[in-house]
Parts: sequence; structure tokens; C-alpha cells
Amino acid sequence: MSAVRILLRRQPVRPIGRSEISMPITHPSIRNHSIHTHHHAPTGANLEAVRSYCRELLRTHDYPSYILSTFTPPPLRDAHLVIRAFNVDIARIADQVSNLTVGRMRMQFWRDVIEKTYNGHPPQEPVALLLSKVLHEDGIQFTKSFWIKVIGAREQYLANQSYTTLDALETYSEATYSSLHYLSLEALNYKSTDLDHVASHIGKASGITAVLRGTPLMAAPGPNSTHAAVLLPVDVCAKHGLRQEDVIRHGGGASGLKDAVFEIATRANDHMITAREMLKRAGEEGKGPVFTTFLPAVPTSLYLGRLEKVDFDVFDASLQRREWRLPWKAYIANARRQF
Repeated sequence: MSAVRILLRRQPVRPIGRSEISMPITHPSIRNHSIHTHHHAPTGANLEAVRSYCRELLRTHDYPSYILSTFTPPPLRDAHLVIRAFNVDIARIADQVSNLTVGRMRMQFWRDVIEKTYNGHPPQEPVALLLSKVLHEDGIQFTKSFWIKVIGAREQYLANQSYTTLDALETYSEATYSSLHYLSLEALNYKSTDLDHVASHIGKASGITAVLRGTPLMAAPGPNSTHAAVLLPVDVCAKHGLRQEDVIRHGGGASGLKDAVFEIATRANDHMITAREMLKRAGEEGKGPVFTTFLPAVPTSLYLGRLEKVDFDVFDASLQRREWRLPWKAYIANARRQF
């Protein structure tokens, strides 16, 4: 194994725009939850309480989004807040439920939350109330199916099973992280193929990187846990002779792990390279307020850089520490309109 390998491979990555994504909307009746409806968006002290709840959710469970929210133009902060808080609530379901049936019930609950909120009857749930305010008072035209798509993709992997292929992980990342970026673009009322492509590739890079970052936490969730799992794509593991049970037993010492991580990280980096090229293609359009929606590229790039410095050992303890450079790096990226 060479010392430190450089992520320089420029694999052509075909851009994907919103028009190419199939996003069916389903609304089965909810069976095991009753949702009490409220016909008005929160105001005054109630609105501030809802915002505080969502901010705390990000501060605790998605610190990068919490930091990046300070760069969002004030009129759009509620939209940014609700998009990212929704993502946290959906992502946490897999860790909060004891079995798949309960998990699917929770996902169905959220489908109904979205449906009722769009119909003007949000349940007494902070994220729903803030979404109602953004939709019905701020007048932001969010496409409903993006929220549904995130729920469906998360539900598909509720059991924390491995991704069969690297392409499957990429598809999942498009459905989840890229969808969040599409919603952020809609908050600014941008409709641009070039900007959609930037959003798509940043989302894919972020989703792939999230799986790498979470590997040590999933493989060793705690001494009393029986839910150890390795989500790394099976095809990449097989290619490098990596047995997933060895990751659970031996951590960073598992044979073939660094090579598998290198290949996966390189795919994420390919998407970052393509996103930068697409941003240049967008020209002045990409340098306006819309750039703030692309700032999640900063923590993704920082993690990939740190991973390279430790020779692609995802179990290196330094990778689990909070990235103290994020506020400064985000400030520089935002000022220069480059990530």
C-alpha cells in the first residue's frame, strides 16, 4: 500500500437534472397514528419556539448544517432550517426504532405529515409547523415529491443493510442529499439545468461521504449493541477482498479496507470535481445568493481531505473530531463563491 494516495482520478460523471428523476407521490392512509391538525402556521412566540426546536435539532445532530445556516440570506433561513431539520428527523428513525415494522409506520407518519401540511392542516409537530409557515405564508413553491422521495429512500435502507453496489449508494445519495439541494434551489426560485447539476453532484458526494464517515460508528456502535453493521458497497468490498465481518472485528486493520475506502472516496471526489466544473459553467448565476445552497460541499471536501491525510483509514480517531475549521472555511468559500 502506498503512503498517501491522491484523489486525482477524473472519472466522467454524467450530470443528472430534476427532469430525469422519477418521483411518484403516494399517500396511503395512515393506520397506526392519529394526527391532530392545526389550520394555521405558527406566529409570534410559537414561531420562535418552533425555530428554536429545529435549530437545536441541527446543533445536536447535524452540526455542519447548523454552522452553514448562518450564511443563509435572512428571508430564506426558515426554508433552510425546515429542509435540514426534516432530514435529521427522517434520518434518525433507523436509530430510534426497534424493528422494521415500527420504522415503516414512522415513515408513513411522515408521508402523511407532508400531505396534510401541503393541504393547509399541519399537525402539531415543529418541522410540520415551520414547513406550513414557509409554504403558506412565505409562498415558497416547494415540489412535494422531493420530500416524499427522501422518505422513500430512507425507508428502503431502514434495516441498515449494505449497498449492493457503489452505483446503488450513488442512487441513494441522489434521492436523499441531492433532493435536499433541489429544495434549497426552489426556496430561491431558481430553475436552472446547470444549477441542478451542481446540486446533484454535491448531493451525491455528500451522501457517499456520509457512509464513509459513519462506518466506524455503525461497525462499533457500543459494547451493549447488537446492531453492528457495515454499509460499504458489496461490489467494492469483494473487489478488494474485504469481508464486512472483518471490519466489525478488526476495525481499521481489516484487510482490504483502505483500498475499498480509497475507491469509494474517489467516486465522491469525482462528483466534487464535476460540481466545481458545473458551477463554472453556470457563470454569474452561480455566484449570487444561490451559492449559499451549495455550501454543504465545504464539510464534504474537508472530510475527504482529512481522510486522505490519514491514508484512507476511516477508523482514525481524528476523523471523529468536530471540524474546527468549518466556520472559517465556509466563510472563505462563501466570500469567494468557490467550494
